[in-house]
Amino acid sequence: MKKIILVLAVLLLLGGGAAAAWWFFFKPADGAEDVVEAPPEIPSGYLEFAPMVIPLIKEGVVTHHVTVKIVVEVPEGEPLINTERWKIRLRNDFMAELHGLYNYRYFTKEGYATPVIQNRLVIVAQKVMGKDTIRGVELIVENISKPSNS
Repeated sequence: MKKIILVLAVLLLLGGGAAAAWWFFFKPADGAEDVVEAPPEIPSGYLEFAPMVIPLIKEGVVTHHVTVKIVVEVPEGEPLINTERWKIRLRNDFMAELHGLYNYRYFTKEGYATPVIQNRLVIVAQKVMGKDTIRGVELIVENISKPSNS
């Protein structure tokens, strides 16, 4: 009987502590609900890159050439101007990432413009420009061709 009373006392203390923590730390204050207006939506600007040709290499031999165009979505104004300044570095980083991604076999089975590849390009752009600058990256596959020597 003493053990049951002791267990109930411990449970009551723990429950009381949890209720006090909720009351003081997590419960919203009365009348403290402030109305926060959303900031005005800044329109998007788009930066298009010239088409890039990515060779697909299998066992040391070029099997296909994939021509892609990348469009980066950023807010208009200062971020768009900065993106124009960083265009060469972005193009080089996109090219390096696509070379790495297109050599993985499972990407070519799913297609060349999957959401996984686009998410990786967003990550690359965010590393260069910052997380709040890039709204999206669109990858457009324009052409897939075999080289003349195959």
